[in-house]
Amino acid sequence: MLDNHDALLVLQGSAAEKLKETTDGYSRKGHDTGTQSSTHDDKVALARLLRPGLADMRAHGQAIDLNTNEELPRMVPILCSSFTSAELSELFGEAMMAKMQTIYQTEMLQNLYLEFALKSVLRAFNEAQISLLLFKGPALAYQYYAQPHLRTYHDIDAFIQPANLARARDLLLQQGFKYYEEFRSNATDETRSGYNFILKQADSWLEILVELHTAPHSSDIGSQFDVQALWQNAQKITLLDEPVLMMHYVDHLLYLCWHYRFHGFTRLIWLYDLVVMVRVSRMELDWAALVSRAREINLATTLYYCLLWCRDLFDVAIPDSVFKQLRPPLISQLVIERIAMPDAAKALVSARLQPQRILARRFMVDRSLDLLKAGARALFPSKAAIGRRYMSHSRLPLQLYFVFYIIHPWITIAKGLHFLFRKRSSQP
Repeated sequence: MLDNHDALLVLQGSAAEKLKETTDGYSRKGHDTGTQSSTHDDKVALARLLRPGLADMRAHGQAIDLNTNEELPRMVPILCSSFTSAELSELFGEAMMAKMQTIYQTEMLQNLYLEFALKSVLRAFNEAQISLLLFKGPALAYQYYAQPHLRTYHDIDAFIQPANLARARDLLLQQGFKYYEEFRSNATDETRSGYNFILKQADSWLEILVELHTAPHSSDIGSQFDVQALWQNAQKITLLDEPVLMMHYVDHLLYLCWHYRFHGFTRLIWLYDLVVMVRVSRMELDWAALVSRAREINLATTLYYCLLWCRDLFDVAIPDSVFKQLRPPLISQLVIERIAMPDAAKALVSARLQPQRILARRFMVDRSLDLLKAGARALFPSKAAIGRRYMSHSRLPLQLYFVFYIIHPWITIAKGLHFLFRKRSSQP
């Protein structure tokens, strides 16, 4: 598939030109003359959002390490496109600004390479008549962002029908990909729904990751997406001159909220995805269908807070009636807004406040009684969750995973007590 390595050299030579690319020539859904004003408004919003979190980290003697920080690095292309070098230096410092510029160029090159790979993968699957349903990175980059290089992605995520999984695996192996396990415990996980493939050339640091999913993986709040409905509602699009399916915008928006919550609201780019998607879909967004679907799959409170942050932090226009319909239980509001994340901007940017985000996630339930279920899942998570958390770096045989059911509750309780003690000691 990618045996012509000269293509990589061509991509390297064009990376600098792509950095200067404007929205001219793009005809993705929903982009109009308001794009420039939205970009300006987001510059103001991003500065307003970043300053409290950065100040909090500095006040606690924490420096941003872009190699380990999870909140900010994927936002680098957007930040470098929105702010001048002088403005980035004022926000982050000159040394950090220089690192961000380097990351920007590296991410740009990687996505040009992945764009070439994505087109080849789509062509191969179309020729084999195997349907793919794209979501997340590439689907967002080409359908919702004004310029695709602003939404970099490190892998290609797609749903596949279970009946086509074996054929898809053989096809990717024929194309030079290798199958790998992301987590050691996957080998014994009978509920798994994700399968990972990698293509890496010996003379290049660039690699291509393809993640095939038969369904969204299980979650700790019992959200169950109707997989068949995802396929039935899918929209046919043309991406890089290849026909492919993409999630319907209502399903996609809910999935992105669920995914953001599942990962503890870690990456700011995942919130910005929601901002961009709601703005672009605003003329056709069926709010009633969105609210109804969210309630069906126990995501009403999660959707409420994701939309609230879009409105409060990025000035996204969302009808007040939507918030009234999605309003969380009082105890959830109390814990999330008064205890866990009283300052959402600071909590979403500062790595130091990750425990607060995790606490907020635990209390994002649609009914007060669900808090009991959430507590039980926190103390006794699924076998797959235990395996991912403890068995990946353990030398114990996978069959002994149950040992961690004895250890995990005490670790969770200790962390909770530590959080409460620190919270109380920080109060004047």
